[in-house]
Amino acid sequence: MLPERTILTIDFGNTAMKAAVFEGERLVQSVVGTGSTHEAVDALQTFHSVEGICYCCVGADRENLLEHLRHTGLPMVALGPETPLPIEVCYGSRATLGADRLAAAVGVAGEEEAVLVVDAGTAVTCDLVADRRFLGGNISPGLKLRFHSLHEFTSRLPLVSPDGELPVFGHDTQTAIRAGVMNGLVWELAGAFETARSEYKNIKMVITGGDAAILAPLLAEHGIEAVADSETVGRGLVRIFNYNNDL
Repeated sequence: MLPERTILTIDFGNTAMKAAVFEGERLVQSVVGTGSTHEAVDALQTFHSVEGICYCCVGADRENLLEHLRHTGLPMVALGPETPLPIEVCYGSRATLGADRLAAAVGVAGEEEAVLVVDAGTAVTCDLVADRRFLGGNISPGLKLRFHSLHEFTSRLPLVSPDGELPVFGHDTQTAIRAGVMNGLVWELAGAFETARSEYKNIKMVITGGDAAILAPLLAEHGIEAVADSETVGRGLVRIFNYNNDL
């Protein structure tokens, strides 16, 4: 195995694309955006002398970046249902399992303890990984979806920001919405963690995604020290690339 290869990872989410360069499993540089992708990715490849690419997509590759990457001539893995993985997947069908969930699971696999890995983005996924096995999980709306749905599907509720006072019980409409949305998601994740801990005593929570920085301290207030790790998916993609290129 060649752990220090320079690998470019591409993670297309529902809202944005993240491109990152890793040397081994150490992040060197990353770019996140919703605009033009070709130029940014080409610059990363050239500047860092990339040796391989691993790509996953759950959103819309509107600029056809995958085909653009294929023309680089570099070894590439496009993560899909048939891609060999270094973990066992215990799920009904990999065809319906998000590539980002798989990459995150690989990114935390190998720990001595079980891991509940939470990816808090447009949607929130909460997946259990133990003994190098993906054991399944849950999908629910993310913070922005919850705030926007209350505003868009009611006639009078305002669009509320996550920034501001956060009581346990709201004392006006703004705080009631903020408390309901944010505390509700925190209680949901805390409940999932406690349920998993009833079976796996030695377990930890790892949280990644755009809202990880908001949720991690709120979980800590509930006695759950969630490890915030923004590179969980990228690290998993590096491991998947290496696994498929060292067979």
